[in-house]
Amino acid sequence: MTKLLKPVKRTATCQVPHGVNPSLVITLHPGGVIGLRESRRRREYLIAAGRLYAQLVAMEAKQHKRSR
Repeated sequence: MTKLLKPVKRTATCQVPHGVNPSLVITLHPGGVIGLRESRRRREYLIAAGRLYAQLVAMEAKQHKRSR
């Protein structure tokens, strides 16, 4: 894989709650930061990739514990 030297943007259509534009722009920033925003909006929400990974692992463990 190559190193990320500048932000890379991609658009994805997702299932979202009512009132949210289903077309989301996902930006990968150098340094392991992920940005999400609605298409045609300026406000971008950022999260560190490591923090996102830790949250997803914790959610999966919680679901697994509930199902047992």
